[in-house]
Amino acid sequence: MRQHIANWFPLIRPFTLTAGAVPVLVGSALAAWEGVFFVDRFLAMLVCSVLIQAATNMLNEYEDFHRGLDTHESVGNSGSIVLGHLTDKAVLRGALVTLGLALLSGLYLVVTVSPWLLAVGAAAVLGAFLYSGGPKAIAWTPFGEAQVFVLMGLLLVGLGYYVQMETITGAVIVAALPVSFLVAAILLGNNIRDMVGDAAKGRRTLVIVAGRQVGIGVLAALLGGAYVVIAVAVVARVVPWTALIALLSLPLAPGIIRRFQSTAVPAALHPAVKGIARLHLVLGTLYAAGIALAILR
Repeated sequence: MRQHIANWFPLIRPFTLTAGAVPVLVGSALAAWEGVFFVDRFLAMLVCSVLIQAATNMLNEYEDFHRGLDTHESVGNSGSIVLGHLTDKAVLRGALVTLGLALLSGLYLVVTVSPWLLAVGAAAVLGAFLYSGGPKAIAWTPFGEAQVFVLMGLLLVGLGYYVQMETITGAVIVAALPVSFLVAAILLGNNIRDMVGDAAKGRRTLVIVAGRQVGIGVLAALLGGAYVVIAVAVVARVVPWTALIALLSLPLAPGIIRRFQSTAVPAALHPAVKGIARLHLVLGTLYAAGIALAILR
């Protein structure tokens, strides 16, 4: 049993699961700040979002294996298939089971909140599939960062808010931008790390098309932009001033950019990619906590 768990655990890429959790925390905090918070809806949304992220990771591993992208030397994948720990069919079944569990959690929200969420959930699952699957996977194009910016940022924060308030506002979209910037940065950092191997396999990601230096510049803009938007949102009263507590995470950002500027070796860049995920978690959690803290005032 312990070995079985050890084979599956890396496959879900635990350090990326915060990409599914943080947006829900922020959206829920915004609703709570406005005086509405249902614990059951929050938990159902959180479980659904994290499970979809985990299933997406499994599908990505499955598709990358079948497209010949993952090898024994690859950095960043779990190695579950290429090292023979799990068969490709087992990984696909695991992804489908995980999506099924996400569907059950989502159906609770469909029943308790709105039937329209069924269409939104279906679109999210389709997006997860099209990212790494289909005849032309989005992950192989320059549009991967844009997709996660919308789906894993704007949409998830908006849904975290909507399942509480049963409405959506423009202010919520603005408040979601810092989360969107950082989740796109996670993927961009991953693509910068892998650009040489990806180009050899025929991928045309944003950093491959635009070049490494442009990619690092965009990465810096995404990280810095998250903090600028938080400051602007506070001034515009889109979020409470207590959200400025998120600025405490700022010291984590410069080292990430310096690492990408100093080396192009994938193994040396992998800690920097994890660093972006850590920044996403720390900033997002502080941001959500700061918004929620205003309730006590």
